[in-house]
Amino acid sequence: MPDADCTACPDLRAQLAAAAAGLRGLAQFIESELVEPTMPWRDLLPVLAIRAHNLADQAQGR
Repeated sequence: MPDADCTACPDLRAQLAAAAAGLRGLAQFIESELVEPTMPWRDLLPVLAIRAHNLADQAQGR
């Protein structure tokens, strides 16, 4: 665990929490599409790619 006096820790924890929430949301979206599809796979894959890229940017602080 990082030093408790670290000034970057709260920001880092917030970024990680946001990224985790985004990943959880992405997983729920995928699961719901598996159960009851709302779009064809051809259209779904680019949506998933965009969401994954956005999560990666968020995790990197962009």
